[in-house]
Amino acid sequence: MLQQTTPQSTPQFEPADQRRYTVQVVDKIDADWDAVATKFADLCLEQTAAFMTTRWGSSRLSGIILRDVVTAEPEAAALAVIAALPVVKLGLAYVKFGPLWRRNGQPARPNILSAALGALKREFARSRGLLLRVMPPADPEFSSNWEQRTTRADFALRNVAQSSNRYLVNLTLSEQEQLASLGAKWRANLRKANANGLIIREVDPVAELPAFLRLYGAMSARKQFLDRHHVEHLPAFVQAAPRSLNVRMFLADADGTPVAGTIIAGPGERVFTPFSASNQEALPLRAGFALRWAIINTLRGSPAKWLDLGGDEGDSGLRHFKEGNVGSQGRVVSIPGEFDYAESALSSAATTAIAWAHGLPRIRSSRSLRPAE
Repeated sequence: MLQQTTPQSTPQFEPADQRRYTVQVVDKIDADWDAVATKFADLCLEQTAAFMTTRWGSSRLSGIILRDVVTAEPEAAALAVIAALPVVKLGLAYVKFGPLWRRNGQPARPNILSAALGALKREFARSRGLLLRVMPPADPEFSSNWEQRTTRADFALRNVAQSSNRYLVNLTLSEQEQLASLGAKWRANLRKANANGLIIREVDPVAELPAFLRLYGAMSARKQFLDRHHVEHLPAFVQAAPRSLNVRMFLADADGTPVAGTIIAGPGERVFTPFSASNQEALPLRAGFALRWAIINTLRGSPAKWLDLGGDEGDSGLRHFKEGNVGSQGRVVSIPGEFDYAESALSSAATTAIAWAHGLPRIRSSRSLRPAE
């Protein structure tokens, strides 16, 4: 259930906009959070309870919601991972791919982003004494707004993201336009895949999760890669995801047996592909090409504008596959990096001292940290 502190009215940062907001602090992150988050067109999975509680636990999460003082409707929201040193409670509040500030069906108002950044500063940096770290998303349309608003709010660029490119397929194209957009090699592989008699099925993610995990295990054994996606949390995520998050699974079958699979999620402008998997039999069949094309065709005509393929993780083969899929009409957009704001040098020093400067995942392996109280 959403928990609300005493509302504090905050004037909008733009003189021309006289709206006022109440700031709701949410320290119990559960399904009620996602009822709010899914109202935003710029939703990212890292701003949802279903995705983040499976990775961090609800006790390490805290959020804020800006609500219009008249209508009480949410105008912005941000979910942060919170961690602190014992006793002194100095540490980090990390907001990845947030705050959310563009409501579904409404025009973008960048001054709301400013108001949300200001509310984050007051709650986490000023009131709690934490270093506030924000990683803006790779935004194909509003990157300049993010740059301007973080600078105006006195955030300092801490680190440029590694393997920062994100690959976005344009879902607003017709089928013929999409085919023309594909890279020549990608299109040739798709033709070969279509001749192989693959059956593409949309399936129940819960019922078919064992089949998907078998594919993922086969892929891991074949590629011997470091799993940065934490597939061990996938069952909990699939179970926790509300219907509004629109989690869907697609499988490619050859001779009645799954050889490739993809999970997609997201009800906003962007649909995400957090997990994909294939076994050895998928490679000569070009199953990945047929599967991806079927998903694009399924999403055509929906409210989604972009299919977010994620990054390439420094893998040249993955990069070429995604570049060809994005084609001439999609976008390759970079994550701008991480931006820090602290009210005191002590907060910054505490964060650096416990090696958080190497990235948020280090929090998971540190036994000296506990949730801030």
